[in-house]
Amino acid sequence: MISYEENTNKFNFRVGGIIESPDKKKILIHRLSNFDFWLLPGGRVEMLEDTKKAILREIEEELGIKVTIDRLVAITESFFDIKSSTYHELAFNYLLQLPENSELLQKEDEFAGIEGEKYRYMWIDKKDLSSISFKPDYIIPILQNIPDKTAHIIRDERK
Repeated sequence: MISYEENTNKFNFRVGGIIESPDKKKILIHRLSNFDFWLLPGGRVEMLEDTKKAILREIEEELGIKVTIDRLVAITESFFDIKSSTYHELAFNYLLQLPENSELLQKEDEFAGIEGEKYRYMWIDKKDLSSISFKPDYIIPILQNIPDKTAHIIRDERK
């Protein structure tokens, strides 16, 4: 995975998957079991791996399903603090399509992926994203109203 650490500074190269319900009202989110915030499913890009292959791999590893890529929705560059570390994260966020009649669409409560309790997933109404701890929060308007063109956002939330 492409992740670099220098003292208390960390760099991550990440991909995120935007998976909507068929009616486009809900979105699938996840969190690490030990984190108190939610984010888009996905993970870190591997060395010499392109971002499209990375998001397909991450979703299959975490959820056991093969999705298809619709398109790139947003590239985000984030600078933020978590605990005693400062992060610089570059993320490519893709709109993904579930297989027809995917069992994921039947899930109503919080659920674990195929890796066990490491990650927790849930469907949430897009309008409710602002009421939970979701990171990065500045991407919420994009998730609530997916734009036709790819967005590029730079956000510095360091303290």
